[in-house]
Amino acid sequence: MLKLKGKGVATLMLLGAVAGVGLAEGTVTAHASILPIVTPTQTAKNQKKLDTLFDKIDISKAVGVTSDYSSGTYATMKPATYSRFQTYKLNKATTLTNEFKHKTVILPKGSVVTGLTDGQGNLLSVDNTALSIKNQNKVFKKLGNWKVSYLMSATNGAAVKPYTRSTAFSNNSLASVTALPLKNNKAPHNGDERTRPFITVTADSQLVYHSKGAVYNATSYAKIKSFKRTHSTLTYYLAKSVSGVTTKRARVGKTYRYKMTLKLGHVYQNTMIQSDPGEFNLAVNNGKQTFFYAFGEIAEDYMNEVTGYEPVTTRFAELSTDYIQGLY
Repeated sequence: MLKLKGKGVATLMLLGAVAGVGLAEGTVTAHASILPIVTPTQTAKNQKKLDTLFDKIDISKAVGVTSDYSSGTYATMKPATYSRFQTYKLNKATTLTNEFKHKTVILPKGSVVTGLTDGQGNLLSVDNTALSIKNQNKVFKKLGNWKVSYLMSATNGAAVKPYTRSTAFSNNSLASVTALPLKNNKAPHNGDERTRPFITVTADSQLVYHSKGAVYNATSYAKIKSFKRTHSTLTYYLAKSVSGVTTKRARVGKTYRYKMTLKLGHVYQNTMIQSDPGEFNLAVNNGKQTFFYAFGEIAEDYMNEVTGYEPVTTRFAELSTDYIQGLY
């Protein structure tokens, strides 16, 4: 089966039956037969290799495995580094709108946001679920049920000032937990990240649980009173328990908090129709339940380069290796 995405890259690769896996947007791919890594026939060698490599990632940067390449020709494409997950502090009141641009809402000066930029200091979009609870309520009331808002003015200057504080929400101007979906343990499928319940840590350090992937108002949330950040683990101490999230009551000083831990887990593969192998994901364990990050184009290339599942051109092998190892 041939698959053409069409951004100007004309690289022909012989691939396994891994739907949705390719070098990048803009590749031509041909599918053949290989073994998936998550079936009774998987090889322990490749599973161990993948886990060893991805275990090195800093959990505070793990959202980077969802990143894709920028658009362009084969020679100009490069990783679109973090763009959607960078954090900024608005230096003036900023007007947002929804997809149809017939409703608006104003975020006040000083608001902290996460969003996509144009590289020239202007925000293109804002992740509504990462806003403070106060700003979320304002946006959802005015604009409706949208994951993303857009900027009314293209020259808004809203991405000039990075948010540099190290908080439960952001570290080194990068959002730590943004729309982290809950794994479907019975039958994970491609696209699960868009439909599964998910958690987010907001700009005002609230841990928020969303019971439905397409409903962006919070189902339940709690203030993160304190947190610990290590290379592989994020630990949040909540003011109260949150439905949908595994917590453990723990004593902190003279009071009790609800301890919630996120720790990087295994690389695993989805299945598709008729049990065909599908997209790859990085598990994030929360007690007995698992959240996950779905691999973007760059992580897929890195995985293919180190395992040999699918051929990767020298250029994309180098780009993906540098990018993923930069998350260590």
